[in-house]
Amino acid sequence: MNSKPVFALAEVESDLKAAIAHYQSWRPDGKAHVLGLYQETISWIEWNPDLFPRKFGRVQRAILKRSYYIVYFIQEPDSTVVLAVLDDRRKLSEIRAIVRTRKGSEPEA
Repeated sequence: MNSKPVFALAEVESDLKAAIAHYQSWRPDGKAHVLGLYQETISWIEWNPDLFPRKFGRVQRAILKRSYYIVYFIQEPDSTVVLAVLDDRRKLSEIRAIVRTRKGSEPEA
């Protein structure tokens, strides 16, 4: 097991707002639902990030349960950094470009 704290880039806040807006368009509890799914996924990542597959090089991904949204993250020696929370129905090239750009802006460990 490889437990370590999880931190998110500032851009993740806008990703979550987009996911919340999507869910609120058809669920009265959309915000609470998305945030609950996100927190549950982050808990699993924090507990053991090695459980999740690699998607783009060292970038790993975790699915928000029963949704189209994916958490993209990287592991650093002492922490895990969430790069993005994106709708997986987007073009793969768009997702890759977003993740690559944010990976370049990751904080130095």
